[in-house]
Amino acid sequence: MRFFVQGFFTVALALVAWTALPQEAHADKAPDCLESTERPMAPGFTQTWWDKRTPQQQKYIRELPCEERYIPMVCILLADPDLKQCTNSRVADFRASRACKGKGADFMSEEFAACREAFKKTFVPPFK
Repeated sequence: MRFFVQGFFTVALALVAWTALPQEAHADKAPDCLESTERPMAPGFTQTWWDKRTPQQQKYIRELPCEERYIPMVCILLADPDLKQCTNSRVADFRASRACKGKGADFMSEEFAACREAFKKTFVPPFK
């Protein structure tokens, strides 16, 4: 009887310890706006993809606004060895284009190119 009680408590303790352990890596939920509303993905695909990202990749994706979150994903897809530099330069391009378009510059004009260069000179990268 004594061995039965000890065995029962051992199994119960193991069960409690197992349930207390952190679950899989997707305890860190994928951020909103990674999925397109026009082209829905299979259930769980985005979370599976997110779980495969390194902490640095997740940080760069998570800390950018929704409309810029694709930028580090492109750098990851291109397998750029310097993710920070790739992300910072492409964010600079994106924000420069948006700012110059807001000023009314035509996309293929010299004014647009000059505006982008001026913007990049004062640009503060999001990741230092």
